[in-house]
Amino acid sequence: MTNRPFRSPRQLLMSFVRPYWKLLILTLFLLLAETVLSTVQPLVMAPMVKVALDQSNIFATDGTGLALVDVNLNNVDTYVSQLLGLGQMNVWTVVLFLSGAFLGVVIVKAVVETAGFYLFTMIRVRSLRNLQEYVFGHLVTLSLDYFNARRSGEVVSRIEQETGSAVNSLISIIRSLATAPLMILFYGYLLIRTNLTLMLLVSVIALLQWGMARLLRDRLRALVRDEFDLIANLKAYLHEIFQNIRVVKSFAAEDFERQALSKKVESMIPVHINRALFRHWQIPITSIVNGVANVSILMLSARELFSGGLTVTGFFLFLYLGRSIIQPISELGSVYLNLQEMEAATERVFEIVQQQTTVTDGSVRKADFTEAIHINGVGFAYGDIEVLHDVSIEIKQGEMVALVGPSGAGKSTLTDLLMRFYDPTSGQVTIDGVDLRDLQIEPYRRLFGVVAQENLLFNATIADNIAYGRDGILWEDIRSAAEIANAAEFIEETGEGYETFVGDRGIRLSGGQRQRVAIARAMVHHPQILIMDEATSSLDTASERLVQAAIDRVIQGTTAIVVAHRLSTVIHADKIVVLEAGKVVDQGTHNQLLERCKLYRRLCELQFQINDTEDSVVEGQVLGNSK
Repeated sequence: MTNRPFRSPRQLLMSFVRPYWKLLILTLFLLLAETVLSTVQPLVMAPMVKVALDQSNIFATDGTGLALVDVNLNNVDTYVSQLLGLGQMNVWTVVLFLSGAFLGVVIVKAVVETAGFYLFTMIRVRSLRNLQEYVFGHLVTLSLDYFNARRSGEVVSRIEQETGSAVNSLISIIRSLATAPLMILFYGYLLIRTNLTLMLLVSVIALLQWGMARLLRDRLRALVRDEFDLIANLKAYLHEIFQNIRVVKSFAAEDFERQALSKKVESMIPVHINRALFRHWQIPITSIVNGVANVSILMLSARELFSGGLTVTGFFLFLYLGRSIIQPISELGSVYLNLQEMEAATERVFEIVQQQTTVTDGSVRKADFTEAIHINGVGFAYGDIEVLHDVSIEIKQGEMVALVGPSGAGKSTLTDLLMRFYDPTSGQVTIDGVDLRDLQIEPYRRLFGVVAQENLLFNATIADNIAYGRDGILWEDIRSAAEIANAAEFIEETGEGYETFVGDRGIRLSGGQRQRVAIARAMVHHPQILIMDEATSSLDTASERLVQAAIDRVIQGTTAIVVAHRLSTVIHADKIVVLEAGKVVDQGTHNQLLERCKLYRRLCELQFQINDTEDSVVEGQVLGNSK
C-alpha cells in the first residue's frame, strides 16, 4: 500500500469518506426529505385547532386563495386547508382526512429514515474498514525500531479504538449538519414571518449554546486524548498478560496481576468521570437555557395572543415551533463538541500515518544469490547503545557460517542487519556487490528462510502455518517441507493432521514440534539463504536431536547462517565467527579457532564441562578434532 501525503488529521479522515460521495449525496437527499417530513408534521395538524374551536363552516373562504409567500403561523391552518381542499368536507371527514394525512407523513418519514440510516451505516462501516486497512498497511511497513519502542496493545488500540471513534463522530456530525440547519431555517422563517421579537429570543438562545460549546472545547479535547491514552495503556497491559499467561500462572501471580489491573482501572476512573461530567455539563446547562427559553416563549406568545398579534392557532404553533427550533440549535452545539472529540481521535491516528520507516525501499530488484554477502566495517546502535562495532565478515554462496559468542555479543543483531530489519549506522552490507540499501525489500527478504530460538506460530492450522506468507504453495510442497523438517510423523499422528489448529502462539504443540513446523515454514519455498538463530537452545535433548537432524538436512545445498548456542552443532561449519561485545574476535574453522582463539576455546571448555555424560562424548570428538 502506498503512503499518501496527508497535510492534516481532518484531511486524513475525509479522504476515506470521499470515495462514497455518491452514496453520501443520496443519503443527504434522504436526510433532507426526512427533515422536511418532520417539519411538515405539526403543520398538517394545524387545521385541527380550528376544528376544536369552531365546528361550523370552519374553512369557508371568500374565494381568494392564500399565496405561499404570505403564509405565517397565524394563517398556516387556512393555507393547509386550502391546499388540501378541506373547505368541501364536513367536520368528521376533516378529522379523518387530517389524521390519515398525519399518519401517512409518519409512515413515509419512517421509511425514509430507515433508508437513510442504512446508507449512513454502509458509508460508516466501509470508511472505517478502509481507514483501518490503510493504518494497518502503513504500520506493517514501519521498521522494527518503531515497534520496539511501543507495546503491541497500544498499537492495536490505535487501529481499533481511535479509528472507530473518529469515523463514528464524523458520520454523526455530517448527519446533524444535514438536518439541523434546514429545520432551523424552515422554522425560523415561519417564526420571523409571524413575530420578529420571538425569533430574536430564539437567536439569543442559539448564541448562548454556541458560546457554551466554545468554552468546553479545549478541555474536552484534552480529556478525550487522556482517555484514549489510558484505554491504550490498559489494552496493552491486558494483551501482555494474556500473551504471558503461562508465566503468570507459573509464578502464582494471579493476585498480583489482579491488584495491578485494579490500580490501572482505578487510575482511569477520574478521567472517565471527568470526561463524562464535562461532556454532560452541556445537558443541564442546555436544559436551564431551554427552560428559560420555553418560559420566555410562553410569556411572549401569550402577550402577543392577548394583544391580537397571534391567533389561537398561531399561539399553539408558535409554542410548538419555538420549542422545536431549540432542539436543532442544541444539536449544532453538540456537533461542535463532537468535532473536538473527532479531531482528538483523528490526531492520534494521524500520528501513526506520519511515522516514516527508517528502512526505505531501494530500486534494485534482487531475486537470487550467486556470489557472496559482504559485511564491511559495520557498526550499529540502538539509540545511544552501540551493539556492533567495525564488523567485517564474508559469507560465500553455499557456505555454512556460524556466529558464536557470549550473550549480548551482537549475534542476533547481525542477522537482523542481514535481513535488513535495520540499516547499519556505519559501514555497509552488500549481496553480490549490491548495497542492501539499494534493494527492493520484499524480493530480497524472500531469499531467506528464518528459524528463530522461539518461533511463534499463528492460531491457524499446521498447513496454514507452513505455507504462511507464500503464494502458490501446493499440498505437495507442504508435505515435502514437513518431511524435510522431521515434522511429518507427528503431524500425521494428530487428530486432524495438517488441518490441526495449533492454538494461540502454537500452544497446543510442544517446543520441539513448534520448531520443526517453523523449519518447515522456512523451507517450504526453498530459500537460497537460511538463518538459524539458536534454533535448539531452548529444547530438551530428545527434541534437540530431532530438530538438529532436521537442520542438518535443510542446510544441505543452501547458504546457512547459524547463530549457535551449542557449539557441538557447528563444529563442521565452513566458517565460525567469534563475537564479543559487538566486535569480531576471530573467524575460521573449528580447529583453527581452538588453536588460536582463547575466547572460543574457553567457550568450548566451559560448555562441555557443564554438559552431561552424553555430551562428553561429543567433547572428546570436538577437542580431538583439534589435534
